[in-house]
Amino acid sequence: MKKIAAIFISCLITFNLVAGSVEKVFIFSQVKIGQNGQYQTVLLDRTMLAGRNGEPMLPYHQIAMMLPPGEKAISIRIIGEALTPIPGIYELFPQQMMQPISKGPDGKFIKNEAVYRSTENYPATPTGNLINSCLNGYAFALSTFTPVIYNPGKKAISYYQKVTVRIETEPDINATLALKNLTASESALKRVRLFAQNPEMMHQYPAKASLKTNYQILIVTRAQFETGFQDLVNYYAGKGLSTQIATIETIGTMSGQDLPEKIRNYIINEYQNSGIEQVILGGDVEWVPYRGLYCYVVSGSGYEDNNIPADIYFSALDGNWNANGNSKWGEAPTLTNPTDEADLLPEISVGRMSFSNASEQAKMVHKSVSYQGSPVVEEMRKPYLVSEFLYDPPTTYGSDYLELLIDNHDDNGYSTYGIPSTQNTITRLYDTPTYNWSVSELLAGINSGQSFIHHCGHSNSNYMMRLYNWDITNQNFSQVNGITHNYQLMYTHGCICGAFDDADCIGELSTSISNFLVGGVFNSRYGWFDQGTTEGPSAHLHREFISALYSPNPDSAISELGSAHSMSKIKSAPWIGLPGEFEPGAQRWCHYDCNVLGDPALKVWIANPSVGTPELSNSIACSLSPNPCKDLATISMALTSASDVTITVNNSLGQQVLTHTYLRQTAGNLSLTLHTASLPIGIYYVCVKANETSVVKKLMISR
Repeated sequence: MKKIAAIFISCLITFNLVAGSVEKVFIFSQVKIGQNGQYQTVLLDRTMLAGRNGEPMLPYHQIAMMLPPGEKAISIRIIGEALTPIPGIYELFPQQMMQPISKGPDGKFIKNEAVYRSTENYPATPTGNLINSCLNGYAFALSTFTPVIYNPGKKAISYYQKVTVRIETEPDINATLALKNLTASESALKRVRLFAQNPEMMHQYPAKASLKTNYQILIVTRAQFETGFQDLVNYYAGKGLSTQIATIETIGTMSGQDLPEKIRNYIINEYQNSGIEQVILGGDVEWVPYRGLYCYVVSGSGYEDNNIPADIYFSALDGNWNANGNSKWGEAPTLTNPTDEADLLPEISVGRMSFSNASEQAKMVHKSVSYQGSPVVEEMRKPYLVSEFLYDPPTTYGSDYLELLIDNHDDNGYSTYGIPSTQNTITRLYDTPTYNWSVSELLAGINSGQSFIHHCGHSNSNYMMRLYNWDITNQNFSQVNGITHNYQLMYTHGCICGAFDDADCIGELSTSISNFLVGGVFNSRYGWFDQGTTEGPSAHLHREFISALYSPNPDSAISELGSAHSMSKIKSAPWIGLPGEFEPGAQRWCHYDCNVLGDPALKVWIANPSVGTPELSNSIACSLSPNPCKDLATISMALTSASDVTITVNNSLGQQVLTHTYLRQTAGNLSLTLHTASLPIGIYYVCVKANETSVVKKLMISR
């Protein structure tokens, strides 16, 4: 158990712009000393503990500073003032290796004894790695710094109460080209303002006029699936969102060395010329290819992957992700290759509806339209938190991470909004030292009606939440059918469960069957945790995702699945510049392999909506069965007097698809047959009118 002594203070920030440089001033006075076994930890306000493997962990603050238009950062300098000793003798805890969640702890305790014996001040360089990246045309310098000086041999700690961060800049061709990505989109400009620590710099950038031909949603798919998206196109049109479909066959004529680059070039063209904000990749990898990115993580003997399925390649639109032209797309810059910077800040959001055939496509389209347009009301404030025992020693449970999603937190050096506990019915299914939950308990909880599943536990391509691929059936999720209970969303830290390059991973199956998930966020490779803490790359992204959804500030709240996911990557990007992070690499790894499976434009319900077609007067006693039905449904009612009966059927877009009038029906019990064989699967509204009154019933057609 860590013991924390805290002296509470505030952190004041001022800004100044000097020709050729950008400055930011921090004032620190909050100190927290913690105990971790025989070692100590030290934190300052809004800082995160980090370090190189085996070396002392120090508190680091993030840097996300906007640069002048068309310029890049060439150096970073930290100027400290008012150096203040912290009384006491301290041996700071050594940074341990990051580990994949599925691997558990490595059982090793590492410590660089040479560093701990040294009487030289540590660290030699107070900043992390300097990263240049652009967001919607605005150039940013990303990094971290520590205000702490540690002398390991003397076991002494001091910190600067005032730190000036000065970044020198120079004109850059890539930053100049990025100006083409300036946008008039208010949602994009809102993201930029929220991210920049010096948003006043935006006034130096030219404003872009609104586009005359703009549309919001681009669907990229094969020609054979084009008509299968029409219901989704119609739904968004009804919400004032314009959608266009581009086929792979047409995009294949674009310039580019291969099909993924041609798709990305087409997306860039549509973003710059039409202002698109969301891209749906319509199809599994055999229909819409992916770009495999490279990452290396120093942990044990090392983890390396040259083919991480990463749809951020299609959403972060600056540069080409492979400046040196080798086989390692997205590799981090090194001393020998300093210019090969991947783009970490996505301009748009991208999600993959990973279907293999028209039947799976129809189910996914239906679920997206139904979830948004005709939800089961009073069921959107029911998050479901599912955690597992992760590893030992130290004894760690997934609940340690998931609890940081509830209410607001400033743990681990950054502040996030959380799910308000007073406004939601939060169900927890947690492993404990004396209890492990069962699959039957999990399924019962899901089938009782939940809004969003948040999972931290072990997974693999065919395994997630203790379910295997063969468990992902409509029967097991029979009540999650869009009528009895809403289709649900999911976010998981689990490893490889979103490996959409596999045939078919459990994440794909969960979103492609008729019931269960409408979409979610999954890892295509490992999720990662930081041993012995409540922080880790996967948990960090999850917290920022939740913060975007639940922000109480309308200027920062985001409601779309893909946009919240993009914001989580934007907010976490500076931490990729932690010292040594280019060596550990785990935050970058998760930046790449964390993807949206489903419709990125989907509005995530976090409050009980008043949408859809409500049931009207109950003056007609009426029922529908079976529901769901296939080709025939029986309408049973009781008429209080003789009347004509008119039955009208509308689809979920409000379009009338069937109507029939039964003349001169007598009073009493009545059974009528509704023939639905001509209707595609989906949600429908059956309106029965008689005796000057009416009632509307929801009907699902499923075959």
